[in-house]
Amino acid sequence: MENNASHILDIHTHKSEDVSHGRAIINFPLPVDDSLCLSASDVRTAGKEGYFYSAGIHPWKLTERNAEEQFELLQQLLVKEQFVAVGEAGLDKLTAAPMELQVRMFEKQVELSEKYRLPLIIHCVKAMDELLAVRKKLNPAQPWIWHGFRGKPQQAGQLIKNGIYLSFGAHYPEETVKGVPAGCLFLETDDSPVDIEEVLKQVAKARSTDVEELRQAIRENIQKVFFRR
Repeated sequence: MENNASHILDIHTHKSEDVSHGRAIINFPLPVDDSLCLSASDVRTAGKEGYFYSAGIHPWKLTERNAEEQFELLQQLLVKEQFVAVGEAGLDKLTAAPMELQVRMFEKQVELSEKYRLPLIIHCVKAMDELLAVRKKLNPAQPWIWHGFRGKPQQAGQLIKNGIYLSFGAHYPEETVKGVPAGCLFLETDDSPVDIEEVLKQVAKARSTDVEELRQAIRENIQKVFFRR
């Protein structure tokens, strides 16, 4: 699988397979109500051959009613070889789901990450302390990646100190991206129309780094963190 993944640069996108051109890890959307349930056949055929995916329970789409159903479906997807990460999963104080529920389901997804030896792609909004508390409690062995990071340099430093990788998309504070060690850095497009090559060029410029040197560093990080099971 590693050889097939050598061209991946974008670790998190909501673009379709046709748009991502096999250069990205595509976020696979879980259905969130009974009318959108995937059948057993749908689960078997989820994900196109030659592409790679992540799947997780997003806090925006989490309710007491759908939590366990989403979790059961997630487990079925993660056994498939083309699913190479859990997420995006996490904690968000600006969404409707109660924090107790968010923490409970986030911890369950951490356990899946550990069980299947998959990295965890994290969505976190105004809940960094809660996130770090979960990390301290569970002491995970699998890598965690904070996607779409837009925080300050001191926040970045604290996360890196706690062993968390940072992924940057089309928007970020330049003073933050400059200071992140190359070995802790990922790139993504998320839901932006911007191409990953443009993100690469802009981040390289912000870091005063050669584009190809940064590309190689990102790909080395991908091979180190993903495709480990």
